[in-house]
Amino acid sequence: MQFTTAFLALAAFAVSQVSANASIVRQFNALGSTDQGALHTCLQNYRTDNWDGMDCGGRGWFKGTHDYKSPENCWDACAGLLVQAIDQGASDVECDDVEGGAKCWMGFH
Repeated sequence: MQFTTAFLALAAFAVSQVSANASIVRQFNALGSTDQGALHTCLQNYRTDNWDGMDCGGRGWFKGTHDYKSPENCWDACAGLLVQAIDQGASDVECDDVEGGAKCWMGFH
């Protein structure tokens, strides 16, 4: 019950934080099931992680930038879209956010 409450709070926060300029540029849904709970936890923990990436929930996560402000801002822009993709069974997804001439991207594969 506690995990469900925490997840719902994260999902509500993440959906409210989607940038008007953020979009999913690639999404492939798994033929089999993905561990959606683990992927949600990974996403929540990835907000302040650096740009180097990590393996979590059976997927390789990435976050990068070209002249973008910070990894936290990228997460804020894309987390809601990634939550939606995870809920749809995504096994490979990328979100990009463009702010002026700066760009960030994040997701997992």
